[in-house]
Parts: sequence; C-alpha cells; structure tokens
Amino acid sequence: MSLMRREPYDLFYEAERAMNRAFERMRSMMFEPFAPFSADPLLWPDAQSLAVDMSSDENNIIVRTALPGFTADEVHVDVRGNVLTISAESKAERDDRNGNWHIRELRYGKFARSVELPEAVDIDKADASLENGILTVKLPKEKPSPIRRIAVKARQLLQGNGKKS
Repeated sequence: MSLMRREPYDLFYEAERAMNRAFERMRSMMFEPFAPFSADPLLWPDAQSLAVDMSSDENNIIVRTALPGFTADEVHVDVRGNVLTISAESKAERDDRNGNWHIRELRYGKFARSVELPEAVDIDKADASLENGILTVKLPKEKPSPIRRIAVKARQLLQGNGKKS
C-alpha cells in the first residue's frame, strides 16, 4: 500500500473510496466465502449506518430498526421537515488490552440513519417504542385539509383625475 497525498476538495475521492470498498467486498466473497466482512471496519458496508424497514397503512408510516443492547435512553428519534433521523450510541464495555483477540466483529460508536418520509406526518401524535432490541416508530399521517372555498374580493385601482393628456 502506498501513501498518496489527497487534496481536501477532491471530488473523486469519495467515489474512488466506494469503488475500492466494492472491489474489496467482491474479492473477499470470491476468495473467502465464509468470511464476508473484512477485519478492517473501514471496509464494512455502511459500518455506522442502521438498516431500516419502512411501511405504511391507511393511517400511519411505520419505521423499524434493530438496536440490540440499547436502552431507550441511548436512542434518539427526531423529525425535521419530512426527514426522520434515528441515532444511537454504544460504548465498548471491555478493555481492548485484556486478552488476545481472535475475532472482533461487534461494533461500537455512534450509529445513525436518516430517511425521507413519503408523506407529511403529525409529529405530536408520533410514538416510538423499543422492545426486544427492535425500535418501532409509528408516525400518524397528517390528514389532508378539507377543501374550502376562499372568497375573492375585488379592489379598485387608484385612478387619476380622468383627464387625458
């Protein structure tokens, strides 16, 4: 591996990094079929992102994500505009210096996911619950406002003294 200087505003840097991760995953699947993840956490796909399921029924948008080992106090759910953000933070409970690691796949740190909601929701009636490691966020759809007719008022424009020039 060679060390290369990177320009801070290089537009192709992130694209190149994504391509490198994709090639690394393909290589590991071809040559190491029983080791789907590299030991390097930077090569994990979306290592710090949460996977979500989003569905809806007549009245609600329902979003679910797996957050095993988290308590309700460690999870934050925010809605800004039409974007739902779920975030959580876990801290490593053990000391890295103790023992010899053979496999280390548990990930710690900040995890977050933002998704665009397909419809407007009533945030005041939203509900989030964490049960058996599954966070369920229930967002009631905002009822469309009824069609109301607005009266149109005519205004007269200011007119001159009526003389032609």
